[in-house]
Amino acid sequence: MPKESVKHRLAPLKDHSTLRLTTIGRRTGKRHTVTVWFLVDGDTVYLVTLKLKRDWPRNVIKNGKVELDIVGDVFNGQAKQITDVNGMAKVKAQKYWASWFGSWFGLGPEGAFAVTVADDRK
Repeated sequence: MPKESVKHRLAPLKDHSTLRLTTIGRRTGKRHTVTVWFLVDGDTVYLVTLKLKRDWPRNVIKNGKVELDIVGDVFNGQAKQITDVNGMAKVKAQKYWASWFGSWFGLGPEGAFAVTVADDRK
């Protein structure tokens, strides 16, 4: 049976708003799972946070290896913090729900991450 492309696997999941993100604890080395908002653009998954001091962003900065569980479909990937203005602008142009949501509370996003999803399904 041929592999499904990552883009093809992600396409039907893009309308969901949250996923279960598993990171590796920066101090403990143990798996740490949280529910976070996300958006999909082709074969890339973007994660946005209103606070970079949360555990999951600090874990991702230390070790970008992540697992994404979107309604039971699990993906492994490598997350990298978006630090340049152009990269953040691209995320904002896609579907910047975090900015809109945070604006209700006088907050703006502090950071974003691009996850390159591995095509590891057999």
